[in-house]
Amino acid sequence: MWWLSPLSWLLLALAALVVSMWWGPRLRLWRAGCVGVIVLSIVAMTPLVANLLVRSLEGREKPSAACRAQSPTVAVVLAGGVDRKAHDVENYSVLTQASRRRAEAAARWWREAPGRQLVLSGGSGWSSSPPEALLMSAYLRAMGVPDAAMRLETHSRTTWENARQLAAMKPALPRDVVLVTSALHMPRAYFSLQHAGFRACPLPTDERYVAYQHAGFLVPDSGGLAKTEAALHEWVGLLAYRLYDRDATLPAEDGTFPDAGK
Repeated sequence: MWWLSPLSWLLLALAALVVSMWWGPRLRLWRAGCVGVIVLSIVAMTPLVANLLVRSLEGREKPSAACRAQSPTVAVVLAGGVDRKAHDVENYSVLTQASRRRAEAAARWWREAPGRQLVLSGGSGWSSSPPEALLMSAYLRAMGVPDAAMRLETHSRTTWENARQLAAMKPALPRDVVLVTSALHMPRAYFSLQHAGFRACPLPTDERYVAYQHAGFLVPDSGGLAKTEAALHEWVGLLAYRLYDRDATLPAEDGTFPDAGK
């Protein structure tokens, strides 16, 4: 979303500042506001601020005592997107770094104990492209995970839909699951699964926080911009889900939703 990008704020503020120059001193307060937005945008693109925003999300959800005592035998693995359109199921190279790291963490978890199962969740953002869950299953097979150890949910397009579609799967999933997703995405994913009736044990991966190391962290760069955009996306998404939660349909006793799959 372009409006969550400090670069968009910077460009709009610069344009507004230039236009205001034609109106003379009457828009002095307006120009001061534009300068303030410009400064805020530049600061938001620094690695220092970007990493602080990332840190505010990563690590928020901790495994409970029950999770530490006995891990569930089923892990839900949320797809993290693709870089481009896939032309066939085996074209898993299109998976984003986040998707690949989630799959790799899931494979490591699966190998730790016999009998574990992975449930991959994610539809397709392209009309004629394989669902992301299917692409992740191909990647996991390449890492040695057999088809028998995987189940797929291929209809969801958002994190909220991930949770609802997982709750509607037949045969039903256990209510206690391990949740595998990026650390930055974990709060929003955890909230969504909790609302769908799951008790999730967080297994975060793809951590992006980097502690302050040198003065270069005070200089805006593309890495800082990307992290800030990602963190703002998660915070706004989490807030939207919490607001939506007030009117959203709650799961039935068996964990399913009356409108799931529509």
